[in-house]
Amino acid sequence: MNTVNEIKAASMRWRSRVEVTRGWTLGLPPRIARAAAAFEQNAATDVTYLLARIEELQAAIITAAAELSDAASDIAASYTADDEEAEEIRVIIGDPVAKLVTIAQTEEATK
Repeated sequence: MNTVNEIKAASMRWRSRVEVTRGWTLGLPPRIARAAAAFEQNAATDVTYLLARIEELQAAIITAAAELSDAASDIAASYTADDEEAEEIRVIIGDPVAKLVTIAQTEEATK
């Protein structure tokens, strides 16, 4: 699976290639040349849109993970008989939450 940064880098390389090769449509019939130019423009817009959605998803993951962790702590404090059970609930919920946050923050840090 590609990271967001790898996708962004590929997108930039693709955009540069499109700018360099834009002249390739000169020998094509006008209808096909217009379709190719429209495709290139739409693809660039689509990639930009998708990258923005990925960044929003990363932020949502971090927010949801923090809320889930808080809820687990509240449940552990309210419904457990002793500190050992409370800690067990925090660990059971906390490990996957921590992994989600770490992944999302790693992507944010590498931007």
